Amino acid sequence: MTDRKTIVLVLRSGGDFSMQDVELISRHINGKWQSPIRPRILCLWDKASQHYDLGNFELLPLKTVFPGTWSRIQLYSPEMDQYRPFLYVDLDTAVVDSLEQVFATITDPSLFITLEDFWQKGELATGLVWFPKDCDKIKKVWEAWKAPTGRRMDNFVRQISPADAYWQNLTKSIYDFKPRHRNLLKEIPAGATLICFHGKPRIFEAVNIEWVKEYTEASFSSEIRDDLPVTVIIPYNKDRGWLNQAISSVPKGVQLLLSKGDGNWPENFNKVLDQATGKYIRWLHEDDMLTPNCIEDSIRTFEEQDVDFIHGPAIEIFMNPFRSTQQYTPPIKHPTVDDLLRKNVFHSATMMYKREVFETVGKMDETLNTAEEFEFNLRCLKSGLKIGYCETPLAFYRRHPQQKVRVVSKEAKDKEREQVRTMYR
Repeated sequence: MTDRKTIVLVLRSGGDFSMQDVELISRHINGKWQSPIRPRILCLWDKASQHYDLGNFELLPLKTVFPGTWSRIQLYSPEMDQYRPFLYVDLDTAVVDSLEQVFATITDPSLFITLEDFWQKGELATGLVWFPKDCDKIKKVWEAWKAPTGRRMDNFVRQISPADAYWQNLTKSIYDFKPRHRNLLKEIPAGATLICFHGKPRIFEAVNIEWVKEYTEASFSSEIRDDLPVTVIIPYNKDRGWLNQAISSVPKGVQLLLSKGDGNWPENFNKVLDQATGKYIRWLHEDDMLTPNCIEDSIRTFEEQDVDFIHGPAIEIFMNPFRSTQQYTPPIKHPTVDDLLRKNVFHSATMMYKREVFETVGKMDETLNTAEEFEFNLRCLKSGLKIGYCETPLAFYRRHPQQKVRVVSKEAKDKEREQVRTMYR
């Protein structure tokens, strides 16, 4: 086994889980890990069209988009050979102590290890699986699979490749959240490493239980976050369905200001700007999300490059069944005023500013409706402020029919952009 451990997650959109669950379990895996060699966390996601490294975890395309547990079948595919051996962990698993303790129980890495079904003794369950390298049992599952049959993939795997070992026989640190009919685990058992929810209620649906609430709200020490606070402002007119996901993407310890109003978003942003306490300030629209690495990588970019404002790549999520995601990478990392006048290379969802920027150049222009970010960034460059660039993606940006860029006419957008260009030529 290599020094660096690999952990794999699976997220299929449209079900009970979201990126919030990926961020939660990744935060606990990383936060409780003791070794200086951090684990590699890979998440197979059906909205990913390519590989994305978000710092806390990486995204890979999930190509087997089937209902329920059948979405995990890709774990057995030949294309996952390059990542084996790895530990697969269900998203509805609470990591209450370091996963290193689970890895330590694997004395023979060639074994195919699964859970023993909590309610069907002697039968495997695939909520926690050790996938060995060059394993015939893994290959047999993939070769036998043709299409989903039945509700649970576990029943199919049981027929093809029985487990070599059950986790419950290797460690006493894995617990069932529902140990008895209609009873839920009200306290974390002594010595627990993992608590498996495996069904309703999901983790975020069980926050009426004190330990679960504390688990979802837990944060882990970060020297950067404590010493260099950030303010995130979400200005909006109405929730188009993703506000809670935007809020959940903002890490604990970061000042979050929600500003709802009848005016345009520059008005809603400006009216709470004076309440910002952070050394760094950024906006986040309610239909977008921060990447897990956004805050720390943004601050690190400011520190290393000694700049006034920054930008970076964004992962664009297409809200239609025919496209998934693409990464926008700015063609120019450090544009000048002339560069920006020719082509706006900034992705507005990635921008962050030192608070002094707003003291120097003023607030957002409330008279603009579609080119407000374009104008503000031109104003910054024209004032001699220095732009920096972060190499990692800083935001998830949704493309959907209700976007302002979709509902405002091309003529109106072109007219306003030309108005702004005239101001700065």
